[in-house]
Amino acid sequence: MNITAEKNRDSWDRFATAYSEFNHSEKMLCRIKDTPASAFHPVVWNQLQKYLPHLEGKEICVPSSGDNHAVFAFALMGAHVTSCDISEKQLENARKAAETLGISHSIEFVRADTMMLDPLPDNKYDFVYTSNGVHVWINDLAGMYHNIQRILRPGSPYMLFEIHPFLRPFDDNAKIIKPYDMTGPFEKNSEVTYAWRIQDILNALMDAGIQLVHFEEMPAEKDYDWPFWLSAEDIVKGVTAIKEEVDRMHDWKYNPMAALPNWMCAVGIKN
Repeated sequence: MNITAEKNRDSWDRFATAYSEFNHSEKMLCRIKDTPASAFHPVVWNQLQKYLPHLEGKEICVPSSGDNHAVFAFALMGAHVTSCDISEKQLENARKAAETLGISHSIEFVRADTMMLDPLPDNKYDFVYTSNGVHVWINDLAGMYHNIQRILRPGSPYMLFEIHPFLRPFDDNAKIIKPYDMTGPFEKNSEVTYAWRIQDILNALMDAGIQLVHFEEMPAEKDYDWPFWLSAEDIVKGVTAIKEEVDRMHDWKYNPMAALPNWMCAVGIKN
């Protein structure tokens, strides 16, 4: 593990308890248990149904599993899931949540750096999925995608759901604070992050031997349950948005950020 990854692991170990209190609340877990599809953006859910319509019995890996909502949803729908994260404390909290949901028997929790995935064997998985907020922590895109390709079975799909890189040059007030092509590293509060461009991510994916078969960009959506202008820290602290604020923030004439795509989804197939 490199120094950058160690710093970020330590940061997430410190943040894990507060993060879990929000993401593994009774309300959140009940929603996922009642409606597993709610763990995914509607576009992602549609693509899942297209490329992996039958989840029961499938071997799925979720690197940088974070809140593990996708992991829980896949397990609830009958898959066997390997949840990988660099933070052992994140995984500990996810194990407890999986026990609460009664699905711990369907999930293997593995501490692993997404850029290496060294505990995982070659050609094992029917599907690999990474959710939003992964790429900002990755300093070696080539390594990440080489190993995602390595663990996939030939002909199997990989899907990413991610914050759209067009948002990265802006601060919370829609003010440009850096050029789009300034990718980092950025060091703040003992964390090291990156602002990869679309070309950085997709070229690394394709260079690794994963054929891009679908790409989609999504706007901010009022019915998506994480207001796009709030940070993870805001959400964990319980910051909420009233209806008037939601309406205002989705008006691009008031808030220029609403004029940009907020999310992206890509699907690739291992050659």
